[in-house]
Amino acid sequence: MTSTTATNIPPPLQATPAPSYSYWGDQGETSDATGTDDSQRRGEGSNEHSPTQSGTCTRIDDDELKNYECAVCFEIMDTPVGCGSCQTRFCRPCLEHVAKQGGARPMCSHCRSPFTLESIQVDEALQEEMKNCMETVLCPFRGCGKKIPINAIKLHVVQCDHIKMKCKFSEWGCEWIGKKKDLEHHDNNECEFRNGMGRLVNAIREKTFSQSETIIRMQGTSINQAVDRNTRHMLMARGRNAGNIFDVLAMSYEAVCFPGRFAASKEIWGDMIDPVQHTMRAYAMTFNVLLVFPLILCVGKLPFWMAIDLSNMSSHGIAKHGLAVLWEEFASSIVASVYTLSALFCAMYDGPLETRWTRYAVPGTNKSYPFMRDCTAFFVFLGYYSFVEYMDFWPGIALLLCTLSFTVSFSSCVAAILEKVSGSQADTLKICKMWPIIVFALRYSFLHQVCLFSQALKGVIFLRLARHASVKHLNANFTLEETECFFSAIPPSIYVAIGVAMTAMDIKNGVVKDWMTAVNAWLVGPCFVACFNLLTYVFYWFGQASGDSIYEEGKRNERIQSNNLLPSRRPVFTGVVITFLALFYVVFIVCV
Repeated sequence: MTSTTATNIPPPLQATPAPSYSYWGDQGETSDATGTDDSQRRGEGSNEHSPTQSGTCTRIDDDELKNYECAVCFEIMDTPVGCGSCQTRFCRPCLEHVAKQGGARPMCSHCRSPFTLESIQVDEALQEEMKNCMETVLCPFRGCGKKIPINAIKLHVVQCDHIKMKCKFSEWGCEWIGKKKDLEHHDNNECEFRNGMGRLVNAIREKTFSQSETIIRMQGTSINQAVDRNTRHMLMARGRNAGNIFDVLAMSYEAVCFPGRFAASKEIWGDMIDPVQHTMRAYAMTFNVLLVFPLILCVGKLPFWMAIDLSNMSSHGIAKHGLAVLWEEFASSIVASVYTLSALFCAMYDGPLETRWTRYAVPGTNKSYPFMRDCTAFFVFLGYYSFVEYMDFWPGIALLLCTLSFTVSFSSCVAAILEKVSGSQADTLKICKMWPIIVFALRYSFLHQVCLFSQALKGVIFLRLARHASVKHLNANFTLEETECFFSAIPPSIYVAIGVAMTAMDIKNGVVKDWMTAVNAWLVGPCFVACFNLLTYVFYWFGQASGDSIYEEGKRNERIQSNNLLPSRRPVFTGVVITFLALFYVVFIVCV
């Protein structure tokens, strides 16, 4: 109990010297405590030529003893030192104070030569001479009158009963200044803080000390926790893998919610956010995994759907119809899983490059073409298409729009923050090899769900022909040229032939009865394609703007300064909202 209480008690208040007062000629003080006036003291203790003392200063009239006097404070020196350029000697604290106050080029106060703390030299011969000197000087405090040896003057000044002192409550308002021998009498009989006021001051000091000690203990604990956390992060840095979905999600959470802390500790993520190392391989792999994550999430849910449907089926129906009923129930799930695995196989077969697809030579020509890109895009489209076919119309539309929002907005938000932190070029998300694949698959899965594939194909034909016709107002943001995959490689003549054939089939089937219905049939698809492209562009722009805003807000919130070792623990509000929407998407996928 005693040790616990002692830690909460501050050190007791103590009286302190008052060196700014003159002790030989104080106005209003004509006699000392024994009743001896000034003239009597001079007759008894000295003569008319006694030293003149001011403060704690001892002015020496003997020219031989002047060598022991500091040239700055004019007191007897403890450790005589010099600047290295002249023979003048100073107290070490005085000369060091001159050096510190002199700025970048301090100069000796006597010879005005420049010097540094390192050039200060101790005069060992003079120090030895002072140690052996038996000459005496009068005590500098009025009323004492003792003659003190030169080598003991400093020790006597500290112990003398006639030194002027300030009350221990001087910082709290007590203005008493008197001799050290009268201090006890003042504390016990005169000080206004000796009773209730003093106890109040001590109570305030104890409470303040306790609070300060608690704060220091909490800061020490926080610093230790931060050191331990950073140590663990440094040990984990080597294990960071851009191909690990959990590492990518953890990095995304840290970047979006705590961008200031993320920027301050970016080294622990290794080359996941360093676009220079390994020719951007790990950097691009991070975004590739982030783009593919929704597809993995959707396909990963299919076994649970299949298990639920299987549990709801009667054993009699299965025995009666055999494998036919199982295939009818689970065809979409199985096909979606096969398509997704095929897409992943094509992506891995393409090679280690994470920013561009390998181009293979076209037989019979001197051209090359990224065949694996188109195969991957087609299989990812079929995977999303089969997954949506397993659902009803409106849940399928909602799923595709939420997937588009998460894939484009969240990924571009993380990309914008990483661009700021790493200082890389803009639009790093679009140079990743999976960006055109995912956008292509989502676009045509959505169009097939909304307006069937025939209308979507008409939209593609219309926009591709308009693009080849060099319509100036139809820019790349409107058509998303980089995400068209094999559609961008088909010649315009093929599109014209396909369009004529589709129109002829519509006329034959009675779909087109006049020119008005023909125009309507060819406008529905382009409108939906244009709307999807515009929505993709808006999501991308929103993610970029959100990422820039989150990074700037994180910089404002960050508190890593010279007097604060701990980063801010407060998350960025915009980042929390973005993260909440991402979690909502995951919950939506799991629960729908």
